[in-house]
Amino acid sequence: GQVHILQCDVGVTADEWLDPAELLSYKVTGFGGSDMSPGMDQLSEDPEVSAVLVLTDGYITFPAEEPPYAVLWGLVDGWPDFRPTYGTVVHVKT
Repeated sequence: GQVHILQCDVGVTADEWLDPAELLSYKVTGFGGSDMSPGMDQLSEDPEVSAVLVLTDGYITFPAEEPPYAVLWGLVDGWPDFRPTYGTVVHVKT
């Protein structure tokens, strides 16, 4: 299977399907004050999406309403007070 990658800044800046091995050399863009809403809303329109991993530092905007899929927030060396009203937050130390 493939991995669906969406990157967000003020909108969706990347929408790609990759083989898992390609993740080793994948370039992340953006950084700082991103709005996850466009990407998360786009994924809400796909009935095959059952779970989403959002990698973030927590300094983001995201939909107020819980989407129709499970959300795992991967908080990478992020804001310790990041506490969304839905999903599960996992702290990732680099």
